[in-house]
Amino acid sequence: MKVPGATGEFSGLLSNLALAAKIISREVNRAGLGEILGAAGYQNVQGEQVTKLDVFAHRVVCNLFSRSGHVCIMAFEESESPLEIPDDYPCGKYVLLFDPLDGSSNIEINASIGTIFSIHKRITAEGKGTISDCLQKGVKQVCAGYVVYGSSTMLVYTTGQGVHGFTLDPTIGEFLLSHENMQMPARGNYYSINEGTARHWTAGIADYVNSLKVAKTGHLYALRYIGALVADFHRTLLTGGVFLYPANTHYPEESSGCSTRQRPWH
Repeated sequence: MKVPGATGEFSGLLSNLALAAKIISREVNRAGLGEILGAAGYQNVQGEQVTKLDVFAHRVVCNLFSRSGHVCIMAFEESESPLEIPDDYPCGKYVLLFDPLDGSSNIEINASIGTIFSIHKRITAEGKGTISDCLQKGVKQVCAGYVVYGSSTMLVYTTGQGVHGFTLDPTIGEFLLSHENMQMPARGNYYSINEGTARHWTAGIADYVNSLKVAKTGHLYALRYIGALVADFHRTLLTGGVFLYPANTHYPEESSGCSTRQRPWH
């Protein structure tokens, strides 16, 4: 059924997202067999060591979307400034914000990693996008989601009509709907936070985490922390519980995030 006013541009963008996920998944699954493991030899703007697989994933997304005609500008975790669309290619009406590979420190130990994306409609009239297109409020997203590369590769996203998960079937090379209308359970058994930074937590965060461990409410939480936001959040979404990535006194500029059944992640 054709939606009135639909041009197919957004569908094309999602198709490119799925293709990028397939290519990255293929490389992740054979990382130990090629020359893709190890550090790239420099740090990103957050001061994190960039890996060769980070670079590969970044190039895949750049190559697919800079020539697609679906986006007018892109911004990546690995780049200090947004990436403009080359002059020889058309600009679309969407803005793509991307972390091509979340949890890079897990690559060498064969643990779960992921991809994070956010899509907005442009606010500038036409031509190339600007920094203003990238710095829109989260409530104006038209789509957001992630890909988790674990025991299977799974694409999870929402366009505001529920959250849906698609698992990659490697035998046919397609994402198939496997988790329709995903909803976080009312109660979980685990909390996820990097307790290695506990000495830098604010008093409020420390008190809250301690309350989870001493079961003041009669429900005791156990720690489960993978070290990749996508993997930790994905587990919390499926099984319930609490996920936190808070700002702290050592890195006060970092925005805080929390996920619980009653307190949505933001």
